Amino acid sequence: MHNYSFLYKAPFLSVNYQRYSYSIGSEMKIFFRSGSIALLLVCSQHSSAVDTSENMSVNFVTEANYYPFEYLDDASEMQGFDIDVANAVCRVANLTCKFHNQSFDSLLLTLQFGRFDAAIAALDITAERKEKVDFSDSYYQSPPVFLSAIKSKEQFSISGKFIGVQSDSSNHDYLIKHAKIDSFIIAYASSSEAFLDLSHGKIDVVFADQAVVEDFLLQEKNSFKFSVKQTETVFLDAFSEGYGIAVKKGNTALLERLNYGLETIHKEGTYQQIFSQYFSD
Repeated sequence: MHNYSFLYKAPFLSVNYQRYSYSIGSEMKIFFRSGSIALLLVCSQHSSAVDTSENMSVNFVTEANYYPFEYLDDASEMQGFDIDVANAVCRVANLTCKFHNQSFDSLLLTLQFGRFDAAIAALDITAERKEKVDFSDSYYQSPPVFLSAIKSKEQFSISGKFIGVQSDSSNHDYLIKHAKIDSFIIAYASSSEAFLDLSHGKIDVVFADQAVVEDFLLQEKNSFKFSVKQTETVFLDAFSEGYGIAVKKGNTALLERLNYGLETIHKEGTYQQIFSQYFSD
């Protein structure tokens, strides 16, 4: 039972209340297809044209609260799939890399203002983001999914549902543009907060990246309570080109090094080794 008496429905309404922001979008076409994690690396022929003889220092920024892509271990050191990929790229491209933790909603701004050199944080390459920053080739691709309680027996629909999503993420942008007019989008600072409210019955659905959802289902017998109801494959077909590393617009020298590094770790098998450490499929 939801207690959102102050909230009413209207197209593209946004209401901010404490840490929540509620938005209502337009009609969404529902696509069904069982999905699994997919890896993607769009490799151009970078190796012959890039000079890596001179070392370059790179300050990466991320948000270390998105397991398994980036997180802090018991020693408060950054770990995760993205961090390992970035370190491998730095090794082969002769880059000296450091990592810094920042809130997700400010990552691209830090690049635009020159505070950091590159951002790696499970960032989908979208048309809107490409207007603000430049992206490397894509190194990972997987459609987001809708997660809700197993006990729900009716055919899945987001109509009339309260949907939790990470604020300012590409998943959030997608819902704002395409969610049904009678659905309620609840934006959280992190996916973990959305999962917590789903567990407590405060929302009906969480919309998040598949790998993050799969990790949640492995915790505390969550797989007995919740399940993936829908894989939004159209997200990749029409909205995102996959994950990429972002740099300030015009930073061609760094972008070439990053693309060279991604191509090289793919060819030498390092990328697949890293992938296998974090994902089962």
